[in-house]
Amino acid sequence: ANSSVVHVALASNGIGDEGATTIALNLGSLPRLTSLELCDNFIQERGSIAIADAIGGYASHEEADGEEAPQTGPLPVLSVDLRGNRSRELGARRWAEVVAAHPDLKFLCLAQNELGMLSEERFLDLVCAAVASASLSVLDLQDNFPQEGTDVKGRPIMGPPPTEVIEDLLADYTPAGEFAAEDVRRAVFIRRHRGGGGAAEKKGRQPQQGQQQGSAQRHSCGGTSGGAAAGTPGGASVPMSPSAASLAPSAGSP
Repeated sequence: ANSSVVHVALASNGIGDEGATTIALNLGSLPRLTSLELCDNFIQERGSIAIADAIGGYASHEEADGEEAPQTGPLPVLSVDLRGNRSRELGARRWAEVVAAHPDLKFLCLAQNELGMLSEERFLDLVCAAVASASLSVLDLQDNFPQEGTDVKGRPIMGPPPTEVIEDLLADYTPAGEFAAEDVRRAVFIRRHRGGGGAAEKKGRQPQQGQQQGSAQRHSCGGTSGGAAAGTPGGASVPMSPSAASLAPSAGSP
């Protein structure tokens, strides 16, 4: 409980779901942790959900014995980098729930996580969560949609969202002026400034909760729930992974 660790970087260590679950179960013993980097570790849905549960303050399903995971309070983590894993749709749904409610998380990278393998629904849930979040500044979702062709190992080549999804993002999901269009086309959402809450309603939806299906009614993606007007928390400098450092807006960004 007295650990002074603030940054954990374990990229390319073959951690997998078992290792990710073990890490998740022990994150609570690192009360000063602000940055977690687990890139390229063969982490799939189960491991990604375990990390999300820990960051979001939910007991793991192992601890909950299959029952609804009780909330214990979010960890004060500011940056999470899971680039190059396989969170896919189930992981994306859980991270959307965490992003929408977490009071401190500033940076989340789920690039190259196959979030759009089956549909764009959970990808859009994450975008809606980022728009509604009172704290998130950067959401990196690059290279999550299958493109034409396969790589040398026969796996689908992953790239940006399809044209129609990009058009929807720009027209209906991202508040005008808050995110640069060139970034959105790459599926990178860097909040340049926070709107005043008077923007026109958009056609998105809040992150799907629990067992709700993608057919749930669509509603505002602008975030009308309490706390949306709060600014990003200040404080000490945050150790960041290379992905976070390269994407995070500078203090003078427009």
